[in-house]
Amino acid sequence: MPTHAFPRFTGLSGASSFPPEGVVATAAKARSPLTAIRQDVGLTRAELAEQSGVDLIIIMLAERGSDLLPHERAAIAAVLQIDEFQLGG
Repeated sequence: MPTHAFPRFTGLSGASSFPPEGVVATAAKARSPLTAIRQDVGLTRAELAEQSGVDLIIIMLAERGSDLLPHERAAIAAVLQIDEFQLGG
């Protein structure tokens, strides 16, 4: 059984694997799976907000540890092409 704390990462390719090293390094610094995955995908907070329909301030708060509402979590996960549980929280 793996001892890592990260859920499986599917990313944009849809291929299931563990998070790429860049995501792991970013998550360690940022302490937010959302930040790490968003940056790995190459989106700014503003781009993620626009594409997901979730307000920019909500994304900023979520990256700092605030909980997302179920519909916000679903919209963000859809844009990032990941399972909702990968956003943490």
